[in-house]
Amino acid sequence: MQHKRYFLNKYVIAAAILVLLVIIGFVQLRFSSTQQFASPRLAEQIAIQVDVVNDSAGKKHAHNQVLVSSAESQNNQTLNKNDQSITTNEKLRDTLEKLNTSIAQNPEPLKHAIMGPSNKHIAARMQLLNLLDQDPELISELIDAFIENPNSLLGRELSAVLSESGHELAQEAALDMALDLSNDEQARTAGLLLIAQMEEVTGDTRDRVLAHIDSGSDLSSDLQQFALMALKPAPSSQEDYQRVQSTLSKVVKAEDQNVRRHGVYQMAQWATNNEDLQDVRTLALTDPDVNTRARAVMSLGDSPFKSQENRSVLWQVADDENEPPPIRLYALKSLSKYALNDSEINKLRIMNNDIRNTSR
Repeated sequence: MQHKRYFLNKYVIAAAILVLLVIIGFVQLRFSSTQQFASPRLAEQIAIQVDVVNDSAGKKHAHNQVLVSSAESQNNQTLNKNDQSITTNEKLRDTLEKLNTSIAQNPEPLKHAIMGPSNKHIAARMQLLNLLDQDPELISELIDAFIENPNSLLGRELSAVLSESGHELAQEAALDMALDLSNDEQARTAGLLLIAQMEEVTGDTRDRVLAHIDSGSDLSSDLQQFALMALKPAPSSQEDYQRVQSTLSKVVKAEDQNVRRHGVYQMAQWATNNEDLQDVRTLALTDPDVNTRARAVMSLGDSPFKSQENRSVLWQVADDENEPPPIRLYALKSLSKYALNDSEINKLRIMNNDIRNTSR
C-alpha cells in the first residue's frame, strides 16, 4: 500500500513537473510572441522620439534664424539711426572733402571756365544736388565755397551744381561777384558763366544783366560776351521783351565782331514776332565777319517765324557764291523746312549737290 502510495506520489510529482514545464513553455511562447508584436511599436516610438528631437532641433535652428534676422534688423535700425543722426551739413562737408580729395588725386589743367566741370566728378555733383533737395538751406554753404575760390577746379564743379539748382540766391551771389564785388576778371567770368549755364533766371537777374550791358562798363570783349550769354530766358512781359530788343539792337552794332555774334543770337532768341528779326536778316547779308553772318543765318533757319522775309534772305545766302559752302548749305537746309513749289525743290536739290561737290 505504501508502495502504491509511493508511486502515486511519484506520478503526481511527475505530472506536476510536466504541467509546470508546459506552463513555462507556454509562457515563454506567449512572451516571445508579445515581443514580436511589440518591436514595431517600439521602433515606431523610437522613430517618433527621433522626429521629436529633429523637430526640436529644427525649431531651435529656425528660432536661431529668427534671432539672427532680428539682430540684423536691429543693426540696420541702429545704422539708420546713426545715419539719421548725421546732419545734412555734415554730409555736405564730407562730400566736399571727398570731392577735394578726388580733385587732388586726379589733377588736370585748369581750363577756361566756359569749358565747365570735369566728367570725372559727376557722382559728387549729383550727391550735392541730392543734399540740396533734402535741405535747401545748404545753398548758402555751397555759395560760400564757390565764392571762396571760383576760378579753380573745385569752383568749376560747384558752379555746375549751383547752375543746375537754379537757386535765386545763387543767381544773386554770382551777379554780386561779377558786377559789383570783384575786380578779378577770372572771378567775374566765373560768376557770369554760372548764370549763363542756368536754363532760366528770375526777372531781377535779367534786369541786372540788362542794366550792366546798357552801362557799357565792360571794356573786355570776353566779359561783354559773357554778359550777353547771361541774358537767359526769364518771366517777362511784352515791355520786358521790348527792352531786351532795344538793348540788343545796340549790341549788334558793336565794333567787336564777337560781341555782335552773341548779340544777333540773343536777338533771335528773344524775338516775339517777325519784326524783331529785322536786324538779324540785315546781318546775315551784310556783316563783314563770316562767323556773325553764319550765326545770323543759323538763327533765321532755327526761328519759328517762317516769314517771306526770312525765306528771301535764306535764298540770297544760298545763291551767293562768295559765301563759304557750310553757310550756303545751312541756308538750303533751312529752306527745306518751308513750303516750296516744284521748281524751288528742284533748284534746292541741284544747288545742294553742286555745293557739296565743289567743296570736296
